[in-house]
Amino acid sequence: MKVLTIVNTKLVSPEDITMLPDVKIANSLIHCGLIDVPQPTFNSDREENDHFVLVRVDALSCNYRDKAIILKSALKMQEDLNYQSAPFAFFGSDFVGTIVEKGRLVNEFHVGQRVIPNCAYPESPFPGVAAGVVTNEASKGWLRIHKSKLVSIPKKMNNEIAASFSIGGQTSTSMVRRVGINSGENALVLSGRSNTSMFIINNLLQKGIDTTVLTTSDWSENEKKLINPAKLIKVDRTKHNWDEYLNNYDVVFDPYFDLHLENAVNQLKVGGRYITCGYKNQHKQFFEHSDDLVSNNLKNIMLKVMINNMSLIGNCIGTTDDLVEAIRNYDEDSFVVPIDSTFKVEEGNKFVDRTYNNRGRLGKSILLYKQEVL
Repeated sequence: MKVLTIVNTKLVSPEDITMLPDVKIANSLIHCGLIDVPQPTFNSDREENDHFVLVRVDALSCNYRDKAIILKSALKMQEDLNYQSAPFAFFGSDFVGTIVEKGRLVNEFHVGQRVIPNCAYPESPFPGVAAGVVTNEASKGWLRIHKSKLVSIPKKMNNEIAASFSIGGQTSTSMVRRVGINSGENALVLSGRSNTSMFIINNLLQKGIDTTVLTTSDWSENEKKLINPAKLIKVDRTKHNWDEYLNNYDVVFDPYFDLHLENAVNQLKVGGRYITCGYKNQHKQFFEHSDDLVSNNLKNIMLKVMINNMSLIGNCIGTTDDLVEAIRNYDEDSFVVPIDSTFKVEEGNKFVDRTYNNRGRLGKSILLYKQEVL
């Protein structure tokens, strides 16, 4: 199986594999290449495989967390060679795959079934199995995974949607559940073009919540229609506050607390709830000059929160039930989270570049390992 990898050119000769054009992330070059990874041996009769399956990755996508993983791998390859140096590095945490082998005690799935990762956190989905993201190496193509870390998907969900669904669907459902938002309340969603925010918007609109979306980008008329009837407000990235644009909200959803926390708290009503699931500067090279405009004064934030009886909520992914509910609520006719673009494995460098170097992207880029048969 031909797969996409990051290549350590100090250890691998470009003549021995198929090299792709480099991609620059945060001013560092990522050496992309294609290698053949054969189907690994999976003995279904062995006890250690009783609760495991072998999955062939059919399509994958990258989340913001993968950006730091890719950069760290590339920077490590630039260091002096030592016994820990790796010739290749893989990446990707969202995927859809097909079960090709299974252990003796796997009754939940059958060979040939399509599955996506169950990243349930913080509770372990099975005794002795770690909670959280299933893999950081979906691009490897073949994955041996515990049965509790997967869920099946309906036929109506195609591979492109499925490859970008797990973390966004699980996280957004968890966030909306945890703030306990009710009919008659209103919500503000920040960084509207982020994939997580689009999932949150979809979730809120399904529940009939009065939703406002904040953005610093221009949206086309067709893009605005995707989130109708949510209201879209564009703010100036160089402004220190948003007071001239916004009203007060019951709940604020924020994918990047290090960009927005103080401004977001200032938009809450008395008793309001703020919830966040991530941060922008996960690596020091991600810092941009515009980030200097963010104050996030802890004293100001906590005084506001205390005086107004507000709640600050941190959220990391969600439960298995959150993912199951997200899949159950999926409607291909009204799902507002778009797919930006799809790429064949031979276009792997374009996939990485489009994922991380295009601010105008709305929705995920998908890397297809297997073409669906219609």
